[in-house]
Amino acid sequence: MSSADGTAETRIIGGTKPESRGMAAISLDGNPHCSGSIIDNYWILTAKHCVRADGGDGDKYAYSRLKVRVKSVYSDSGGGVVGVSLTKSRDRHDLALIKLNRSANAEPVRMATKHSAVGATTYVFGYGTNSTSGASDHRLRRGTERVLDNSFPGILTTAIDGKPCHGDSGGPLFKLVDGKRYQIGVVSRLPQGDPLDCSAGRTVYSSVPNSLDWINGVMRDF
Repeated sequence: MSSADGTAETRIIGGTKPESRGMAAISLDGNPHCSGSIIDNYWILTAKHCVRADGGDGDKYAYSRLKVRVKSVYSDSGGGVVGVSLTKSRDRHDLALIKLNRSANAEPVRMATKHSAVGATTYVFGYGTNSTSGASDHRLRRGTERVLDNSFPGILTTAIDGKPCHGDSGGPLFKLVDGKRYQIGVVSRLPQGDPLDCSAGRTVYSSVPNSLDWINGVMRDF
């Protein structure tokens, strides 16, 4: 997750330890970097600042520098590692797609067509740090969040149990419908003015429902 000025990442502090279904851990130069979700066997949804330098405003990272680990609850071991053949980022949104050079052979997540209502309980997943000191065991975690605002292009939440912080950037935010998970957001940044240690517990997410046409168009055309 980045700060409002694009200078920091994020990871979930506290929360619970879930299974890895539909999750992706993104590394840069062999080091844990970001989180993401598998939306198709060849496509990963993540944040733009995970695939471009300078908080998302700089050059694309060379595809050879990025790798995606799938089907593992750890970002640095287990499952399988897949290379990257393409990245596409959305203008004026902290959202990106990573195309894999082979199938992830994994169950994809469902994407929502509508946001959750203000006050609704949602769930965020990520492989980031699990303490305010920046320490990480590289284990996937789930945090529980309450929606504060969904009236602007993104979604604003506050933590109930566990909060995204450094390294969770690009991770998915889900709502539950009839017991099934639907992705409504992508971990983007801290709100303007919030402390960089994530202690305020608020997070801004890029909207999946507002970007569905772009997502489907990229997957169709590339």
